[in-house]
Amino acid sequence: MDASAPGSMRILILSSVFVSQSMASSSTPLLGWQLDGNTRSAWDILWTCLSTIFACTWTLLHMDVPPRNMSVARFTISKIRLWVLTILAPEVTFVRAAGQLDDARTLKKVCNKAQKRRDAESSEPKLWLSQRTRPLEQVENLNHVDLHPVHADWTLCQCFCVIASGLVLQTQDQWIYTIRPHDMKPLIQAGIVHCSDFRDQDIEDRAKADSFAKFFTVLQSTWFLCNVITRWAYDLPVSPIELSTVAYVTCAILIYGVWWYKPKDMGTSIAIHLRCNRDDIPIEVRNIIEGNSTGWVHARALVNEDNRVSVLWKAVRTPFLRRDIEHLESIDEAGGLDLIKTPFGIFIFDVICSFTALLYCGIHVAA
Repeated sequence: MDASAPGSMRILILSSVFVSQSMASSSTPLLGWQLDGNTRSAWDILWTCLSTIFACTWTLLHMDVPPRNMSVARFTISKIRLWVLTILAPEVTFVRAAGQLDDARTLKKVCNKAQKRRDAESSEPKLWLSQRTRPLEQVENLNHVDLHPVHADWTLCQCFCVIASGLVLQTQDQWIYTIRPHDMKPLIQAGIVHCSDFRDQDIEDRAKADSFAKFFTVLQSTWFLCNVITRWAYDLPVSPIELSTVAYVTCAILIYGVWWYKPKDMGTSIAIHLRCNRDDIPIEVRNIIEGNSTGWVHARALVNEDNRVSVLWKAVRTPFLRRDIEHLESIDEAGGLDLIKTPFGIFIFDVICSFTALLYCGIHVAA
């Protein structure tokens, strides 16, 4: 048994050497964890592009505050319509967003000018106006209270909130009136609305995304753009769908830039409470809001639960820009926004929109 042991050891050693040499000659070297491979499948390219396009079209939408009596189905279909429009023509969505930014900037100037004039005329608001946001048991004596101790200016976020139908007046009998942009100047001059009635923090609390979430979404889209530019710089192949996705990413970054201060998907409006019933509204307030009878809705109003099929069919039959045209016509009939725009500002707005459209079309032509 002792004589056979060395022979067995020799056989075992020779076998291990033979197996190791065979594996070294017939197999590839083992590699550790690789961060990224050198090859891309068609599915990898397609999935990356489609997910990026979805992020650049659906998640960037900043919807206005829906009316209180609007059903969830109607609001969802409205958002899907805008999403489809963004997929087909993202430059049109950019024009809409840029127009809202221009309106918000102009409204900010109008509100600040009216606020300064109001504060200069009187430091003591009228009695019924000063009591509108106080509980009933506290409105008897407010002579020693400074309702607006700190002067503040209107911000873009607040003006975007007004444009998005996010600010309402609520009476004591639960009637709600949606404030329109051209209502702001007379309401501020009458002392009904003040910039300290609601803060940017109140708006962000009701919005579905803050500045950090928007920045993270833009960062994701920019990462795809950097990858494509890097492949092009190193003469690596870039597929046509990737070039098309670059066009969506470019428009998405521009849209996010102009909608940066707009609250994203506010579910409910911010209410400014009036300590009076709708029928007892003072004449100075009634003269401002009497031209918009459709702006009133009761807090306990039933939601219009329309048939989803009929709502969908109506949405399919309605042209994409029909509602925008009707909205502009209703504004003109009501007296306009009272927002004076200079010819130079209109020229700059047209140049930016034209450049965006040419950029988007040029990238698609290159693809």
